[in-house]
Amino acid sequence: MSRVAHRLPARRRGLVIGVVLAVLLVATVCVAPAGAAPTDTGDTTGGRLLVLSLPGLTWSEVAELELTALEELLDGAALADLAPRSVSPRATPGDAYLTISAGARTTTERLVDGQVLALDEQSSGSAAGEIFTRRTGLAPSGPFVSLSWPALVRKNDAEPYDAELGLLAERLARAGLRTSVIGNADGTDSIGASYERQVGLALASPNGVVDDGSLGKDLLADDPARPFGKRLDTDAVRTRFREAWQRAGEGDGGVVLVEASDLARAMRYRPLVSGARYEAIRAQAVQEADRLLGDLLEEVDADRDAVLVVAPYNLPGNRDLLAVALRTPGSSPGYLMSASTQRSGFLTLVDLAPTILDRFGLARPVAMEGRPAEVVRSGASVEARIDHLVRLNEASRFRERLLTPTTLVVILLLALVAAGAAVVIAGGRSRRWPQAFAALALVDLAILPSSYVARGFALETRGIGFYWAIVLGGASGVTALALLAGRRTRRPWLPLQVVLGIVAAVLVLDVTTGSRLSLNAAFGYSPTGNSRLYGISNYSYGQVAAAVCILAAFLAAAVATRRGRWAAVALLVATLVVLGLPTWGADVGGVLAFTPTILVFAAIVFRRRLRLRALVGGLVATLAAVLVFGLIDLARPATQRAHLGRLFERVGDEGVGPLLSIIQRKLVANLEVSTSSFWVAAIPIGMAVWVLVARHPSRPLDALRARIPTIGAGLAAAVVAAVLGSLLNDSGAIVGGVAAMVLTATLVNLLMVHEAERSSG
Repeated sequence: MSRVAHRLPARRRGLVIGVVLAVLLVATVCVAPAGAAPTDTGDTTGGRLLVLSLPGLTWSEVAELELTALEELLDGAALADLAPRSVSPRATPGDAYLTISAGARTTTERLVDGQVLALDEQSSGSAAGEIFTRRTGLAPSGPFVSLSWPALVRKNDAEPYDAELGLLAERLARAGLRTSVIGNADGTDSIGASYERQVGLALASPNGVVDDGSLGKDLLADDPARPFGKRLDTDAVRTRFREAWQRAGEGDGGVVLVEASDLARAMRYRPLVSGARYEAIRAQAVQEADRLLGDLLEEVDADRDAVLVVAPYNLPGNRDLLAVALRTPGSSPGYLMSASTQRSGFLTLVDLAPTILDRFGLARPVAMEGRPAEVVRSGASVEARIDHLVRLNEASRFRERLLTPTTLVVILLLALVAAGAAVVIAGGRSRRWPQAFAALALVDLAILPSSYVARGFALETRGIGFYWAIVLGGASGVTALALLAGRRTRRPWLPLQVVLGIVAAVLVLDVTTGSRLSLNAAFGYSPTGNSRLYGISNYSYGQVAAAVCILAAFLAAAVATRRGRWAAVALLVATLVVLGLPTWGADVGGVLAFTPTILVFAAIVFRRRLRLRALVGGLVATLAAVLVFGLIDLARPATQRAHLGRLFERVGDEGVGPLLSIIQRKLVANLEVSTSSFWVAAIPIGMAVWVLVARHPSRPLDALRARIPTIGAGLAAAVVAAVLGSLLNDSGAIVGGVAAMVLTATLVNLLMVHEAERSSG
């Protein structure tokens, strides 16, 4: 093959490379992404729903402890790892239950959110009902009220998530369904009262009233050996549940939420005891929660009623994914997924409210951010499914250990090659050093795709050393093969083209086949760290955009005709399709940033001036691209829509308000992350190299342009993609940093290859 390529004329070789790259980008348009499809969810109407909250429960605990009742339930249920995200990456108790109430991300007032009291319960010398009326101007319509409700509403109104607190209870009540909450996590070793009844928030009305249930101190028993000297009185809980369950069965059905509150008390006790003592307390609380579940299930008719078991929040600072399981009459065992995650075995906290509504055949309100859970059938045993979810959590946690060190290695190596290039340009005609720095620049680039390929191995079971062996060994091997191909064909730019092609192709092929490598890759996404688990991540966009812009420039130079320039533009358009299609990239920010990038590249490569008319046309083209991809997404089934289609849904129902909220949210997130990542360091490094090559008396950039006439179009387009990507994505300057790294390593390689040839004379 190399001999044939060597005999081809230069222009034809370039055309062959361009066609191959274009095929890699567009051939999969006719191939659906690999992924599990949702199947039946059983009988989704009628009956009752028991929601059992088991705070902090992980699948590892389920696997390690003997939990008879839970295991029996799980055998016929669908399971998932739950990412307990609210406004913050990890929900507090108040965040979690408020998020359930709204079906959207919420925040809370931690010091007062547990103040859900009975009307006659005293607080600061007044009955809770009187305090509630003073604060809201409303007469309570139920037995329990949230005294902090006005503060919670006010705080969430200031957030850009449009959360409507109490929306779940409102929709259930409107359908004639009863709701009831049972639980009490009060307890303190300090002086003064402790109110930890956040569970009541989950089914509070939009006015902050809990219509039915038991949240008072009558649920508690004194026990000096237990955290804060309190435990649930299981007899009282069973009695209250039986009464609430019977009331729910008298009408059209209803929801009864029970919290295993001893688990919540044990979690709050963690800072006060040793690790060993906490493990003993925790194990006891989990096993007692299992016995409580067994008692509750005696009242449940499996042919009519459904059970949702969920761990809505974890210990502060603990980033483990939590357990969630759903058993409905007639449903098949398997895994849960939703349109929010689009991955089998994963749900998010915002999906719980739509899932509860879906159980009764109720449509999800447009204000709910989440989507109903669906079942992906699996023939695996319950033990195998639990083990699979444990491994998914371990992989996600392992990815957290990879992100910072991998970023540091890439940035430090980039700084090294940039400094080396500066020394070479400023001082000498040695051939050896330019070749060395050119090769190191390729190694740095090749680390990016190698880090994704490494995800194809079970890294969490093999360790960090194995990961680095794959990443560094793979990057070095790719570089060596690319350099060998360049020498054999006597084409100095071929090694760079090969490596950039791999940078783009690995991500494109991954995203068009289900994004398996991106999940839990160092520069991909993970359920413990990201709110989106599908499509092109912001890290990936920076890599693909910069790499393809440079490859397009090489293609236009290799086929130095109008046909070649159009082929280069076609390569960029194919990339836009991959970025924008909801079944693949689903990257709204990428579409917004890359459409103008294509227009800038085309204007430069066809030697057109950028006039006001062209800029307006570019804006129209960008909006048209977003509209096309949005309508494609909107045409898909509601349960499969990506975030752009879901945004179109909300805009159609509510106007531009949701769009403005998303813009505000992205701007806030953009500012927060732009100063918190080492990737940002790539931007000044790149700027320094750019200034050097443009301003140095030897004018090395002009020399490159003379040899590769279209390279300026590629570099300029990549800069546009980086700048717009930083402005339009919630990862902020991280996107620009990733693109700057690709650009800088590319520029160093080009310069060093040129210097090596010039030195050899």
